[in-house]
Amino acid sequence: MLKFIFLILLTVSSLFSLVDLNNATTKELLELNGIGKAKAKKIINYRNENLCFKSISELARVEGISKQIISENSTELTLGICSIVKEKEALSLSEFTDVLFDPINIIFVIIISILAFLDVKTGKDFKGQIVSVGVLGTFVGIFIGLQGFNPADIVNSVNEILVGLKTAFFTSIVGMGVATILSITQTLKGNTENK
Repeated sequence: MLKFIFLILLTVSSLFSLVDLNNATTKELLELNGIGKAKAKKIINYRNENLCFKSISELARVEGISKQIISENSTELTLGICSIVKEKEALSLSEFTDVLFDPINIIFVIIISILAFLDVKTGKDFKGQIVSVGVLGTFVGIFIGLQGFNPADIVNSVNEILVGLKTAFFTSIVGMGVATILSITQTLKGNTENK
């Protein structure tokens, strides 16, 4: 019985001492055989660029890591859940909410909503105006993006343009989407009344 408990404790302790390729720090990677600071840095760079390792054998794709190094460390390595993917998913959700709650986008959504309300309540056709407001938002977004553009520093100016393009496309999508929904619902309502 004591041997069985000892084996369980040994197994559990060995699991906690494994180096997780997908989350290990430089210090943890340095504990592996044949891994110095330069190789540890290359492993982390590869992991960040490729959204973690899918298998331990993928480690051979890192420059300077031979199959022999992998073989020597195979019992010390494990693959944990990739924290980079979780961070990127959280970031993409954050970016989406940033677009939704951008003050300019909110203004255009309010204008489009008012026009849609008037279209439904008055029975007058405001779908053309709704699309026009969405297109106007496109030009406003492009204009905003171009304000931060510096032709002498294109690389660092790209982010400014992309921020403006988010507004541009968002307002167009909302305008065209609302106009399409109104058109479909009014057509369906007309067909129902005719029957």
